[in-house]
Amino acid sequence: MGANIQRVISADSHVMEPRDLWSTALQDRYGDATPRVLDEHLGKPGLFFYTGRQVLKVGETDHEAQKLGLQEAGFVPEVRVQFQEKADVAAEVLNATLMLVIMQGRYLNVVRACAAVFNDWLVEFCSHDPKRLVGVAMIPMDDVEWATAELERVAKRGLKGAIIHLIPPEGCPPYRDRIYDPFWARAEELGLPITLHIITGRVPDPLHFHTKEEQGESPAMQIALMYEIMGVLANEFIFGQILDRFPKLKLVCSEFEISWIPSFMWRLDQMQEDFGYRLDLPDLEMKASDYMRSRIWHGVIDDRYGAEAVDRIGVDRVMWGSDFPHVRSIGLDAQSRLADMFDGLPADDVARIVGGTAASVFAI
Repeated sequence: MGANIQRVISADSHVMEPRDLWSTALQDRYGDATPRVLDEHLGKPGLFFYTGRQVLKVGETDHEAQKLGLQEAGFVPEVRVQFQEKADVAAEVLNATLMLVIMQGRYLNVVRACAAVFNDWLVEFCSHDPKRLVGVAMIPMDDVEWATAELERVAKRGLKGAIIHLIPPEGCPPYRDRIYDPFWARAEELGLPITLHIITGRVPDPLHFHTKEEQGESPAMQIALMYEIMGVLANEFIFGQILDRFPKLKLVCSEFEISWIPSFMWRLDQMQEDFGYRLDLPDLEMKASDYMRSRIWHGVIDDRYGAEAVDRIGVDRVMWGSDFPHVRSIGLDAQSRLADMFDGLPADDVARIVGGTAASVFAI
């Protein structure tokens, strides 16, 4: 793979919302429950952001991005397009940053209001160049009627998909409950991909722990965060038969990487074939592992063992994302990093992983 890949599309990039987005839009409507900037936390002065549950440590400046002239690429669309041109990237699927963490907020009515504010802001951001800037809405799932209406609203406004809670908020039924079926049905009808993204479940982000007690739990929490997707896929979408009831629903797993998937598929089949009668599992329309190969798309960023997993998952089910402009993101070196990551794979397969499949899934 010596030559540049002709059409690179990141299936998982991010915007960086202005920190005052919600306090400005919502003003005093929700009081101290509103996500907002704080100038102190636990008696320590500094720059913090309250999400509705966690308090994030935020820096004044991303020095590396500033050095490259990309400091504003997260929230100024003109700068973002300039970055894409420099990086030789044709388009990016744009997910939230702060709104991802706001999804774990305690006050569900506030989370819904924040999601609507974010969605409107993202529509405006992407309107600068809809062919390059592909927006994904945020849709909380505690109120299915509201979620379905919001899905329809953002689709009409040009957003190309929706991130939902990885796990429904506490007190809500699990996704296998038929109460959610109107939402899955409408997503299927609209052809909008539904994304399960890391950090939108119930495990807090340990990168923002503050106390020694919290930090002592960081390794376990980081592992739990990175693998929280497993139980959701098995319990809800596969054995919960959502994917059987809605065979054309597009489901995307984002930022969980892919090298864990072959082992997980073996475990799914083991449950189905060896333990199914003891676990009282339903009869599925397919072999359990086949849902991972044929019904779900999986995102990879820089998984060291990703290329080895592609064969077992299927090249048409894997989509590369840069995670730009986050801490571990792939930026202006996208072309060279992709050449190294997928070295040895056929050029046609690489083209699908780094652009072709995303273009199809997100209708780019």
